[in-house]
Amino acid sequence: MQVQGGSRLKVKTGLALLFFGGLLCVGGCGEKTELVAKEKDKVVLTVLAGQSTADAGMEDMIDEWMEENYPGVRLEWECVDWGESFDAQVRSRFAAGDIPDIIVGKAQDVKAYVSTGNLAPLPDGCTERIEPHALEAVTVQGRAYGLPVNTWYQGVLYNKGIFKECGIEIPRTRKQMEQAVDTLEENGITPFAGHFQESWNLGNTTMQFMMNEIFCDIPDWGEQFRQGDQNFSGNPSIRRCMENNRYILNHSWQDALTIDQYECDLRFANGQAAMYLTGSWSLQFTGQYSSRDEFGIFPYPNEAGDARLLRETNLTLMKSAVTPYGELITELFQDILLDRQLQGEILDYTQTQSVVMGFLPSYQSCIQKDVEAYEERGLLSDVATGNTQLVWSYQNDVATEQRLWLEGEKSLEEVLQFADDHRDESSNNQ
Repeated sequence: MQVQGGSRLKVKTGLALLFFGGLLCVGGCGEKTELVAKEKDKVVLTVLAGQSTADAGMEDMIDEWMEENYPGVRLEWECVDWGESFDAQVRSRFAAGDIPDIIVGKAQDVKAYVSTGNLAPLPDGCTERIEPHALEAVTVQGRAYGLPVNTWYQGVLYNKGIFKECGIEIPRTRKQMEQAVDTLEENGITPFAGHFQESWNLGNTTMQFMMNEIFCDIPDWGEQFRQGDQNFSGNPSIRRCMENNRYILNHSWQDALTIDQYECDLRFANGQAAMYLTGSWSLQFTGQYSSRDEFGIFPYPNEAGDARLLRETNLTLMKSAVTPYGELITELFQDILLDRQLQGEILDYTQTQSVVMGFLPSYQSCIQKDVEAYEERGLLSDVATGNTQLVWSYQNDVATEQRLWLEGEKSLEEVLQFADDHRDESSNNQ
């Protein structure tokens, strides 16, 4: 899902080119005029991109590719933090009629925004090579309204070396997890890497728990919740999900409430904790500090002992329904998807997997064998099941309340009641 890291805003306006042209004017304004004219002749496509930490910087790769393959087109980027700002920015732009030509978000955003009428469907030929699970996440009434690019996985990243040294097997039940934590602490090792400064982290981990405690048995739990047939309050499974966050905090670093994802990622990469409930986005730094082969992934155990690894279709390209450049954007989307070098660079940089059938990147993620093993055993679920029923803004609001609980400022009962009191805000159709 997630949503990682601090927000930032980046608008590429071509000012550097114009400034450079101004310098040329000192020696000859004819050259300046030529440069400015070239810039004005370009088609400018506005892009609103909701980014997680792992995505930030990817726009530079696309810009370099554009200069070579689409020299007559310039992308004007506005990049905002997906977890904190993206939804509000998209909805305010829609309300003002200021629709970006291109929107870059997550697959779950398609179903959140398609009902506004501001997204254009993509032709079948544009999506025919997309893996079925990813295509399903962006399809509404038989039509695809987004082009998925990559996917990542959520679960417990773990340090294989530490597990081996301590003689710990992959825990599949809660009791086994508690035994693993006891063993680690007896050996002076911090069991969990944890960062609770940002509320989005609690939103992400809570949904991971809910997928394996709630949605695995009741796939339409979110719809039942809005109808009043299910509640947060009085639900022992929901309570367990939130108490799992407390358990991780209690067995993490003393400053886990005050550090952010960046610091947490670095510490985990440096071997300062054995486990990390997160997503594969947190693997970006591991290659800089340790061997990539040192890490694996498994699902956090649920009550039944049959937890599944979670898959999230991430980077998704969407097209405005009112842009005058619809055909150009469709062509651009297809070429981005089919350029193997660009795809490989994006996948390696973001530590994600491709959703294009038959595409094998040159690098191998350290968790890929684990992912394939869970998939072969039928123990892989798509987190879109939960994310499309309980929209991210709602999850994040509940997570903010959870953080107050972890800080001792609210009771768990108050958090559960807050979730029930705001159930109308949990839907895409609010």
